[in-house]
Amino acid sequence: MYRPACYREDHTETLLAMICAQPFATLVSAGVSAGEPLATHLPLLLGQDAAGAATLIGHMARGNRHWRALEHDQPLLAVFLGPHAYISPRWYRDEPDVPTWNYVAVHVRGRWRRCDDLESTRRILATSVEHFEAAMGADWSLGELEESLVDKLEKGVVAFEIAVDTLAGVNKMGQDKTPADRRGALEGLRRERGAGQQRQEVARTMDTIEDDRSGLNS
Repeated sequence: MYRPACYREDHTETLLAMICAQPFATLVSAGVSAGEPLATHLPLLLGQDAAGAATLIGHMARGNRHWRALEHDQPLLAVFLGPHAYISPRWYRDEPDVPTWNYVAVHVRGRWRRCDDLESTRRILATSVEHFEAAMGADWSLGELEESLVDKLEKGVVAFEIAVDTLAGVNKMGQDKTPADRRGALEGLRRERGAGQQRQEVARTMDTIEDDRSGLNS
């Protein structure tokens, strides 16, 4: 991942918070034939192994050929993409410049470990359901399904954990621009016709950086 110094994010707690905020990831690995890359889009949650080391946990459909191409402890890359939006040069105030894209991303490198037992599979499924239901303010659980349906679900997926080796992030929010240009881009995002949730998330992230800068300079 390209990480110019002004955009680098290396603080572990910040990176973990980014993952928690945007848990839908792209899981990438080399394939089984001539290094063919394979990728699967899926939610991944932070966890811990028995020794307390950081992991990512998740599951994929048993019909997905990706898991069959993976061996125990094989290196993987999980890419988490946060808020992102196009930035128009017409929003800048101080200096002429070219269009760009502001974005947040985290790369996690780790090692694949498949869960072969039904107990671990059920635990990962239940943890995932509880996490996302709680985020919605809901309380549905696997316990509401008949046992036969839960059994069918468990047999239809492959649960796994990824032992985390490294974390690296980019938080590209115009930190290299002048204060006036950053403010112009921020205001442009907010007033753009049809501004959607992604643009608003980028605007909020940029605003947080502006507040942090103001605190440092006060």
